[in-house]
Amino acid sequence: MSEPVFNLRTEAQMGMVVATISGTLSTCDQTDALAGTLADVPRGYSLVIELDAMTTLSARSLSCLRNLALAATSEGIRLILVSESLDVRANLVLADLDSLAPVLHNLAQAGQIVAAAA
Repeated sequence: MSEPVFNLRTEAQMGMVVATISGTLSTCDQTDALAGTLADVPRGYSLVIELDAMTTLSARSLSCLRNLALAATSEGIRLILVSESLDVRANLVLADLDSLAPVLHNLAQAGQIVAAAA
């Protein structure tokens, strides 16, 4: 199994940190790398996790993403999950992640939510 590729960038004008993930996300160790970014999200910024169409999620990684969402919420960080892939979004919703973080189709929608909250 190939390791996922993480790309982090800050969208200062939008007030968000975007973490793009590509590849197989199958273990908690891999999602723990995302948990480490919570401490680096500037105060008042949102963390947007963009799962591209090539991202494969396992039951374990969905559980770990749920734990990440709970940790972000407890630290006062708005977490937004984005994927253009209907299959990825469906897996996120079926894992009930949409009860903790919005599950959106694209980054433009995430930007609208962040801007509305500012």
